[in-house]
Amino acid sequence: MTEYATHRFSVGQQVACPGTSPGPCTVTAQVAGPDGPEYRVSFLDGSVQAGVAERELTYSRAMAGPAPGSRAR
Repeated sequence: MTEYATHRFSVGQQVACPGTSPGPCTVTAQVAGPDGPEYRVSFLDGSVQAGVAERELTYSRAMAGPAPGSRAR
């Protein structure tokens, strides 16, 4: 079993969720899982999914782009 020093995602962060309901979602809680960190996420439609493994989440494209108002060079 892997021990994690820090979490890759934080509460309130927008992430991309794969699986049965792929799309943008927001991390609402971090919980300890048997194989590492797990998260509870909330989808844009208001539904909630608990126990999402960290390896199943990716950074949201909106979060990876340039900050609003900044100029890309």
